[in-house]
Amino acid sequence: MPKKFIRSFRRKTISSNEKLIDTSLSVSELLENPDRKFELTLLAGEKGINRKIKDPHIQKLGLVLAGEFQYLDPTRIQIFGNKEITFLTALDLVRQKEILDKMGKKHASCFILSRGLPAPENLIDTCNKYDIPLLSNPLKTSLLIDHLNQFLKERMAPATTRHGVLLDVFGVGVLILGKSGIGKSECALDLIIRGHRLVSDDIVKIIQTDPSTLFGTSFNLIRNLMEIRGLGIINIRDLFGVEAIRKRKKIDLVVELIDWLSIDKPERLGLDQNTRPVLGVDMPFIQIPVTPGRNLSTIIEVAARNHILRISGIRTPEELEKQILKKMQEDDLAKNKSKTGA
Repeated sequence: MPKKFIRSFRRKTISSNEKLIDTSLSVSELLENPDRKFELTLLAGEKGINRKIKDPHIQKLGLVLAGEFQYLDPTRIQIFGNKEITFLTALDLVRQKEILDKMGKKHASCFILSRGLPAPENLIDTCNKYDIPLLSNPLKTSLLIDHLNQFLKERMAPATTRHGVLLDVFGVGVLILGKSGIGKSECALDLIIRGHRLVSDDIVKIIQTDPSTLFGTSFNLIRNLMEIRGLGIINIRDLFGVEAIRKRKKIDLVVELIDWLSIDKPERLGLDQNTRPVLGVDMPFIQIPVTPGRNLSTIIEVAARNHILRISGIRTPEELEKQILKKMQEDDLAKNKSKTGA
């Protein structure tokens, strides 16, 4: 994730006062991660296993081993590759210990040896002394860095939560918002029965994977679950099968269900494309007034289809406006001709 993006994101976040999720990662989580098997083995520094990795970038230690200790960023994963270990072991033991001791005082989150390289005794002693986890991995340095970068870019991306429901409707990621009790979950359940897919109910975790893209997912504890007043907690996967759920989905459209009496002027034409900022990204946004007997599921399905048309360049309100203006011009021209003829 580019530094420029992170800096610009932080500026947006401060200005919007949006509450963020702590996306830092402990070393123990990296070791035990069930989604990705990194084949990491703990060699030393077991007491520091709960140290936090706070920066998704990976750092190689070439400059640091050469004595430029100011470049060691303790919030990042530090990699010892073949060149770094060769350089370190070529030094005399006193110099090795001196360099490693200064590195240890920086309190790095962890060190990882690539290629399954044997750990020098001085490195093991330093990690145990300063409680810095020392891990080993069999992959080549470049492959290890690629795998870690891909994982950390998503795992540590800026994230927040929204009270709502996220569904895949005709391939469009629809985030349904609204005050508690307005009918979000009931509407979502009707959409699931129609063949659409649930991503998350009640609490949606939103992740910003790049400056203009948001993905939504569910927390593991509530994955596949819905709360329906009168029924309680139901499991969508058990009731409707795996085809009724998705683990994550790109968010394309935000829909807010709102009480009819609380909205001054409901949208009648749809000429303007409204937006709502989420994590600094302006998302297409519509408000749907709620009244008894109104078929919200059908309206949301049509909203999703209409969003697909807008993306493809078909905008019905604009086309109607053009036709009306054209007709008015033709009528004015006909009137002018009749006056001239008269």
